[in-house]
Amino acid sequence: MIPSVKKFTRNNVLNRFLPITESVVKNLESEPKITDFNLIKELGSGSFGRVLLVQHKLTQAKYAIKAIDKRNAANIQEKPYFRREIEIMYRVHHPNVVKLFGHFEDNTYCYFLMEYIPGGNIYSLVPKNGIAKTSIKNIASIMKDVICATYFLHSMNPPIIHRDIKPENVVLDQNMRAKLTDFGWSNYIIGDMKRTTVCGTPVYLAPEIINNTGHDGRVDIWCIGALLFELMAGYAPFEGDDVQTIKYNISRMKIKWPRNMDRDAADLISKILKYNPNERFTLQQMLLHPFITKFFPDAINSLKRPDNTQYRIFIMSKDNPLTWNPIFSGNDISLKLKPYNNDYNTLNKYNYNNLLQKYNDLRTEYNELKNVGFSNSELNNLRKELQEKEEKINQLSKTQYNKFRNNNGLLVTYNELANENYDLRNILNYYETQYNQQNNMIYLDNDFNNIRNLISNNNKNGFNHAVKRLQNNIDNYTKNNYTAIIMMKEQEMEKRKQEEKLRREIEQQQINEIINKYDQTLAMGEQQNQQLKMRLKELEGYFL
Repeated sequence: MIPSVKKFTRNNVLNRFLPITESVVKNLESEPKITDFNLIKELGSGSFGRVLLVQHKLTQAKYAIKAIDKRNAANIQEKPYFRREIEIMYRVHHPNVVKLFGHFEDNTYCYFLMEYIPGGNIYSLVPKNGIAKTSIKNIASIMKDVICATYFLHSMNPPIIHRDIKPENVVLDQNMRAKLTDFGWSNYIIGDMKRTTVCGTPVYLAPEIINNTGHDGRVDIWCIGALLFELMAGYAPFEGDDVQTIKYNISRMKIKWPRNMDRDAADLISKILKYNPNERFTLQQMLLHPFITKFFPDAINSLKRPDNTQYRIFIMSKDNPLTWNPIFSGNDISLKLKPYNNDYNTLNKYNYNNLLQKYNDLRTEYNELKNVGFSNSELNNLRKELQEKEEKINQLSKTQYNKFRNNNGLLVTYNELANENYDLRNILNYYETQYNQQNNMIYLDNDFNNIRNLISNNNKNGFNHAVKRLQNNIDNYTKNNYTAIIMMKEQEMEKRKQEEKLRREIEQQQINEIINKYDQTLAMGEQQNQQLKMRLKELEGYFL
């Protein structure tokens, strides 16, 4: 007799922001609901939504829930970034990084279920009015922990950059251990590529972000230097009454040093806050600096690199976040499909039913995402149209653009053609990506049919190999699909940035024209006034 596979439920969500969590996809538990928790208090709020302290009714475990309002227009625009945020947090297992245990959503909110850190963020430790709030040793301990977390992120494959290290994003647990949180601006670095997104907190921006010359992991090093400065001085190293002034001071390296600062701290900061990223201290050099080693001589030994460890899935309905160990033990079977007896055929069919459920879920999700018309003929038509428009725009650029550069109407027409061409290229890239995804789904179909045949023939070794291959193909399909969506979003944002730049240029040109007309009118008025004065003198001569 084949044992029945328990069917766990999923929330009825009309418009999902995020992929379903792995514990639900693998049929290990039902998708959580906000009603599964008791609200203890609100920890904070922001433009995205609220952060709440809650307690799970069944396990009595406490969590910090980040509730993201799906009705917020800004959150809708940033949906791909929320997806990347949870993808990164699920991958990172380090004692100095806040853990993400799970996520779920309903029609109104997305919920990130995170590790609750009772100490709060370290902004409360920033000196006020020159009065220190903690010891230099505690500051050195915090910096050591932040450096270790950053080193782990930069050592991952591919490397991860945080891009928003600041007091509000560093929290302390009950043992004064610092943990890095809020990965909303985080991203990957592939090979020698550099990122160009302008992001982060203004007073912590690195010069290469302000100058838009491309940045990598060394922006995190800059932020660490700014963080140490603020913890020691009570204010950020570069200040100003507005964002433009702050950026100007950063680009000119106008650091506002306090009169009295710990000598070792000042020396370390001066070696980190370098305009040229190549001249900045590395993370290892920071841990070998006297500011750290006078309190923690073996700090360099705290650095950890990621390995090939396979991590367990957190099951919200039964695991306790305080005692949960993400690393498999020898007897851990929480992720293994447990047989009910030693009969091999029963095990195969039980595995098959679980895999069939996951496959059908993925097929349903794929059909919902798929649009009409991903045929190769349509792609060829798009490619042909794109080529024709590129030839047209290049010809226009070479022959006529210089002639009407100063003609506002013709300039707008030219740029509209360029934007239309840019849109078409984005559409083509999107269609080609989806077409490739459709081909990948065909491979999944073939893999699954192969598994059916292997079960019928009771082929144990072949079955295990085929299951592993199908699992890898499903994972790759899902990863590529979400990567394509994120790339599309980044392209849209880049387009909007270019449109805004063009709008500003046109607006500035119109303003200059108005100013020129005003200057000409004023000059003519002054000339007429001068002529009237001369005529007045002539008339005065007749009466003398």
